[in-house]
Amino acid sequence: MTAMLFEGPDSLRVSGERVALRLCVLAAPLTIGLLSIVFPGVSLSEFVLLIVGGLAFVSISRGKLIGSSIRIDERQLPELHAIAREVAQRLGMATPQIFVRDDPSVPITATGIGEPYALIISSQYYEHLRRGELAFLIARELAHIAAGHTRFTSLLSASGRENPAVALVFGAWLRRTEYTADRVGVLCCDGIEDALGGISISTYHSIGRRVDMRAIAEQRYELQADATLRIGEWMAGMPFATNRLEALQRFVASPLAATWRDRLAAPLASHATDLVAAGDRVVRRDCAPLGRRIAAFAIDFMVIAAILATPIGSAVKVSSKDVDADTPAWLKTLLAHESLMHLGGDLFVTFAVFFVYSAVLVALSGQTLGMMLMELRVVTTRYARPTIVQSVWRYAVAFGSAMSAFALMGFFMRVHPHDRLSRTRLVRGRKTA
Repeated sequence: MTAMLFEGPDSLRVSGERVALRLCVLAAPLTIGLLSIVFPGVSLSEFVLLIVGGLAFVSISRGKLIGSSIRIDERQLPELHAIAREVAQRLGMATPQIFVRDDPSVPITATGIGEPYALIISSQYYEHLRRGELAFLIARELAHIAAGHTRFTSLLSASGRENPAVALVFGAWLRRTEYTADRVGVLCCDGIEDALGGISISTYHSIGRRVDMRAIAEQRYELQADATLRIGEWMAGMPFATNRLEALQRFVASPLAATWRDRLAAPLASHATDLVAAGDRVVRRDCAPLGRRIAAFAIDFMVIAAILATPIGSAVKVSSKDVDADTPAWLKTLLAHESLMHLGGDLFVTFAVFFVYSAVLVALSGQTLGMMLMELRVVTTRYARPTIVQSVWRYAVAFGSAMSAFALMGFFMRVHPHDRLSRTRLVRGRKTA
């Protein structure tokens, strides 16, 4: 994935985007706490559970896309495939998998937490879009992928639909990502008119062709005159159309836009340095360093703690202590013996939930949430995704060795004992063969 677009002094990333993400994450507990006053069902633990569920859903949603959507290639809607391929080549990116589905509310979205990403276009909007407008919208989604936005937004809303709670927590960052994507989009179409048309159709659907977007832009003056009218944008992940139009017009007239128009006159060179070829063997230097492993584990441990604080976690803890006459004697001992390797009671439940959480997510997506944030991934020794059996066996061995001194020895190895026994490796990067 090319990084040229979003790094250095000529970055197309909107100023303050990364700072906004950090501030949103730091403020999330307070924001969710305030949100829970109005909506008692919303809590930090439920929010974390939503993100974990999003990771699992994104991993299995590709099968749903293949089974119920139109997969676009040279045979199916070849003109659409040609536009996406041309835009991707211009940006120095791999063409994502493209699907068309019947979706009345989401015109276009990109999903995925790593390669291969999927670009999903609504059939209800596609028929109303011209070639340049499609190029604008597709380039926007490719920009989200290249900038790393898609990896996080897919967890927050795998379907692309706006979630009001998510918008309140991460809206300040989400709105900035849309401005960033608009910049790339307008550079990859034939001009500002295509961008205005793309925004008009995707915002107002079929009536968008009859809307004068320049007149819409004038409505911004009314918003600027009254601060109370702008509050509605704070509760949305997408900026007001009036603000997007004004920002686009300023960007198009800027020296930065002129610089990038010249650069994008020819396709950018690919910077996908983390791509691997099928059959490549994982070598020791590819494996995750100790610092990243510890950080990923710490994040996952906090996620488990949040999950255990939900009603689901509480039910698991209660049921683990509610042993009846039919429970095997060995399990009664394991659940009730508080001194057994310090894993009695709630701590045993924590380890059990950690095992299920890790094994399931690695089997589905090749990584846990902590691994995703630290850009780590579990692969086979040949860079393929591990099977369900390998994933379960990997964590069975890991938790078995955790109860022995052998785990302390393996902790400082680049390739851990449970990786060797399960023929898996924890590597850096986002991609598998």
